[in-house]
Amino acid sequence: MSNISEYIYGDEYAEKNKAFAEEMSRIEDQHADFFKSRQRVNETEKHDRLHNHYALRTASGQVSFTFNQGSDLPGPIRQECTEAFHRVWKYA
Repeated sequence: MSNISEYIYGDEYAEKNKAFAEEMSRIEDQHADFFKSRQRVNETEKHDRLHNHYALRTASGQVSFTFNQGSDLPGPIRQECTEAFHRVWKYA
């Protein structure tokens, strides 16, 4: 077992969670200029990061994706994130 999520929710969840993280990393890389131009949210980071703007939550076997309150991500980046979530988790 590589992490707690795999232990609690199983292999399929862990695989999808990893795939989603890879999708979000790709989106952040595509918009690197945007994130690098913004102040950091956490002291350990050099600049703003995409993971500062969203949350994944799991309840009763269902995973939900939301943008954090106060997130000021532009609409196109939000849309890419939402599409990535649906692509990976297969929710309509």
